[in-house]
Amino acid sequence: MKAFFNAILLVSLFFSAAAQAQSQAQRDAEYLQEFVVPFARLQLERRGAFPPIGAALKSNDKFILMPVDKTAVSMLPKELIELMQESLVQGAADGEYKTTALVYDATVPLPSSGKPSDAIAVALDHRDGYSVITFIPYELRGKQVHMGTPFTRPGTASVFQQK
Repeated sequence: MKAFFNAILLVSLFFSAAAQAQSQAQRDAEYLQEFVVPFARLQLERRGAFPPIGAALKSNDKFILMPVDKTAVSMLPKELIELMQESLVQGAADGEYKTTALVYDATVPLPSSGKPSDAIAVALDHRDGYSVITFIPYELRGKQVHMGTPFTRPGTASVFQQK
């Protein structure tokens, strides 16, 4: 009987540790998201659009924005996203980042109505395997950005390569 309770204790400790790691990964991702979304919103207010944004949370909890080469100005958004994705993957492989964000303009169906909406998409990946894409619907009315209710979908976990 004692062995049974020890087994139960070990299983519960395992799941508790996994839940703590997951919740820390989620907190790190939300922390990074709070850093990057205002940049996209500011660009929407100023220009009515925003270029893709790459960012990361380093192991020491410092934020970095991915530098954009001046030659990238002529690139299509899809090409910029691919370039930033490659840079984020390289930084993750080098052990520099614990969380990454790739922010881009998207059109998504709203969960409540299925109607298409413009949205700020934030693809978040954490080294512990947490991966989501948060969509923040928005509507531009002149220079004002009206944000809708955010929603998430599972991410692709494409930055931190599974070992």
